[in-house]
Amino acid sequence: MPPAGQQMVTVLFADLCGFTSLVEKQQAANMIAILNIFFSEMADIINRHGGIVDKFMGDSILAFFPVRDELQGNVLQALQCALEMQIAMDSVNAMGESMGLDTLYLGIGVNTGEVMASFLGSDIYREYTVIGKNVNLASRIEAYTLCGQILLSESTRKIAGDAARTGDLNEVNAKGINEPLRFYSLKSINKPCFIELPVRENRKAPRIEITIPISFQMLEGKKLLPEVHEGQVVDISYGGMLINAPTSVLQFSDMKINVSLAPVSQEPVEVYAKALFVRGHDQGAEVGLEFTIIDDHARSKIKEFVDHLILL
Repeated sequence: MPPAGQQMVTVLFADLCGFTSLVEKQQAANMIAILNIFFSEMADIINRHGGIVDKFMGDSILAFFPVRDELQGNVLQALQCALEMQIAMDSVNAMGESMGLDTLYLGIGVNTGEVMASFLGSDIYREYTVIGKNVNLASRIEAYTLCGQILLSESTRKIAGDAARTGDLNEVNAKGINEPLRFYSLKSINKPCFIELPVRENRKAPRIEITIPISFQMLEGKKLLPEVHEGQVVDISYGGMLINAPTSVLQFSDMKINVSLAPVSQEPVEVYAKALFVRGHDQGAEVGLEFTIIDDHARSKIKEFVDHLILL
């Protein structure tokens, strides 16, 4: 165990997207079984790459990678771990499918910086843990992940250098933070070996222009806000939709959506989505959404609906 005190680490925060909402639809024994499979797989990968599992929190994992030699090597070890965790979701989901469970997706946030490490607790229970703003930053960044993404803080991206291939810089004004939150989406690394992030969504799926009503509620963190808004779908695909919303929506905000897919579904389908871009206009905003939490039933109905429109 690393010594107590201030130290430089790379923090990894991983969370199963939408697990809480899926728990309500599944047998408790199956959900506990798949969680144990998930934690076992991920803890093994973290340990293999020199990381330390700080704690399991519901459906989340907090881990950190102490700097033992040089800083870039430490960061790349953590990034290789994160990529292998995403790849391992294939085997986790294969076991979940055998139990009749919906597909699970993992979001991962990574940040590098100084933390305070110490044993905390009492004579009854105590644990070695890391605390501080750099731990919180990894968690805050993870909250902006889409299905199967790994997001890196500016410090982690800078240290990784040319060994990491990422998407463009993203900036959001996060609640409780004075400066904009800046992060990058990891695509691959080429050191110590080449490893690429698996693609979890078909973002090149056909987009079909359509006008159908929707209702939606905004989320604040994981809290669902009570106000229900009405809007219209402009186009829809297997993995997302473009909508006209009557109210202002912040980029990267999350929402719960109910959309009618008649005639392929008699009941509205419920999905969760994240706003990838927002274009304001006089009547509200045009919002590009990517689905983040969607059970297998809703996914199949949306695909059936899009395929039905293609054939018309």
